[in-house]
Amino acid sequence: MSVTRKARVRMPEQIRLINKCRQSGMTDTDWCRENGIAVSTFYNWVSRCRKAAADQILPPNYGHLENPRPRQDVVPIDLVPDSFPEQHASSQMQEPSLDNSHTIEIAVKDLTIRIRNDVDPTLLTRTFHMLQEFLC
Repeated sequence: MSVTRKARVRMPEQIRLINKCRQSGMTDTDWCRENGIAVSTFYNWVSRCRKAAADQILPPNYGHLENPRPRQDVVPIDLVPDSFPEQHASSQMQEPSLDNSHTIEIAVKDLTIRIRNDVDPTLLTRTFHMLQEFLC
C-alpha cells in the first residue's frame, strides 16, 4: 500500500481557506471534515499564518530592552490586616490595637515615618528629599 502526500498548500491559499472556514459559520472541525483537510493541518496553518503576520508587524526583539534595567533591591514589607479572623470563644485573645490610618511606613535606623492616604503631595516630596539627604 503506497501513501501519497498531498501537494503543499502555499500560505496565500492557507489564508484564503482559513478565512473561508471562519466565514462559513461552521465549526473548524466540521468545515475541515467537509473539505478534506485534517484539523491538525488546519490549526498548523493558523499558527504559521499568525506567526508570519506578527513577524511582519512587530520589530525583532519586540518587548525586550536593548539595555536591560538594573536589578532592584527587594525590601521586606510587613502587611497589617484591617481585621483579624474571629477566634473561638475559649481561645479569644484581646485584639491588638491597629493603626491603619497610614498606607506606607518607612523605618530607617531609629526613624519611622508613617504616610497617610491623604498626604499633601508637596509635603511628601519635601519629606523624601529630606530623607534622601539624611541617608546620604
